[in-house]
Amino acid sequence: MLVSTVGPMLILAMLLAGCVSVAPESIAGEKERGTFAMMLITPVKRGYIAAGKVISLSTISLLSGLCSCAGITLSLPKLVGEENLSLSALGYGFAEYASLFGIVLSSVLLLVSLVSILSAWAKSVKEATAMISPIMVIVLLVSLGTSFLPMNEWYFFCIPLLNSAAALGGVFSMATQPLFVVITVLTNLAVAGGLMWVLSRMFCSEKIMFTK
Repeated sequence: MLVSTVGPMLILAMLLAGCVSVAPESIAGEKERGTFAMMLITPVKRGYIAAGKVISLSTISLLSGLCSCAGITLSLPKLVGEENLSLSALGYGFAEYASLFGIVLSSVLLLVSLVSILSAWAKSVKEATAMISPIMVIVLLVSLGTSFLPMNEWYFFCIPLLNSAAALGGVFSMATQPLFVVITVLTNLAVAGGLMWVLSRMFCSEKIMFTK
């Protein structure tokens, strides 16, 4: 119960921290220095630039998230009070690790897309960081909210971030249903795709991208 409550909050917080550490500097920083304008005038579609930004930032954030997941997973025996207990004895198998990877990957794409939009809207790295700060509070509240909500209906897993926290908690407690994991991953990917489209439209706006 302790791991299923604290684990999702730690993972989502670390994923967001990984996004915040690279996205504002990559988009708002280049925009502030004027180098982003030079990139946008190249004969490359703005949508390709947006997709490239999200994919590259997601790769870095995903590596950070996988390290966080590995650290939490390897520390599970100690958290349950059995330091000599192996992970296999806890009952975690391929299905749990695959579910964990899918949830983390889709959550990273969602968070990076959201942070990238805020970074593109901001005029400086400082402003972008200030705009992103409330998201950390939302992530923490959502992670704790799963402990008070009856997360036993499929429609709860159609709510971004809330579904990730609930699905991660279910994986850690070995009480999740494969259907809920699939709905979570598909919902996050769909929302991330929509946010990437919004980001590409923002890149096409001269007023947004060339304003300092």
